[in-house]
Amino acid sequence: MRALCIMPVYNQREQLPELLERCKKTMPADVFIIVDNGSTDGSAEIIDRSGFECIRLDKNYGIGYALKIGVEEALKRDCEIVVNIAGNGKMIPEQMPRVINPIKDGAADYVTGSRFLAGGDSPNLPLFRRVSIPLVVNAIIWLLFFKKLTDATCGYRAFKTAIVNNPAVKWREDWLWHYQFEYYLYAKALKLKYRCIEVPISMIYPAAKKNYSKIKPFVGWWEMLEPWIKVGVGLK
Repeated sequence: MRALCIMPVYNQREQLPELLERCKKTMPADVFIIVDNGSTDGSAEIIDRSGFECIRLDKNYGIGYALKIGVEEALKRDCEIVVNIAGNGKMIPEQMPRVINPIKDGAADYVTGSRFLAGGDSPNLPLFRRVSIPLVVNAIIWLLFFKKLTDATCGYRAFKTAIVNNPAVKWREDWLWHYQFEYYLYAKALKLKYRCIEVPISMIYPAAKKNYSKIKPFVGWWEMLEPWIKVGVGLK
């Protein structure tokens, strides 16, 4: 099964050099594409020097928009698996086989990483996330889908392109341009009874606990919860 890896990037010049070097040494995906979401801090030059394939956007349309472009490329190139890794250095490239292999082995259709499973880790994870993910987000998903998850918000994930080829999955809609996209796909995969599993991964947060996320308070949090609620109650 051919796999395509998407890495959305927006203004990550400090993290990119080491991250891209590690990707050169370990990249289990057959195709690796960086989607530069309108970076203005010099990230584009770092990407160009890396030699990796890059799709460059004229401005930041949102992480969901970048991920949708990656899915489109996977479909064009006859890839059966899409995997995404963040461009901020928090996800470990060497752990990518953990999310891809269960699909290749025929054990799952959708795989997401979990910082909270045994074998996973999240050094320096901010207290707000350590509390809100299990007590709020995971609880909402259990109420809506009767599915017990340990880490509903982890962005290290892989899925079969068969999911986006399902006519019931309206993944090209404009409201999914931001954080909604990846959680919409996850929610639809659960709703449509695809085999969804979690695997342990680690996410490394900055020790200073500053600039660890581009998610905006309230607006960004709603964008993450919105697809779970809309799919869960049958609105989408």
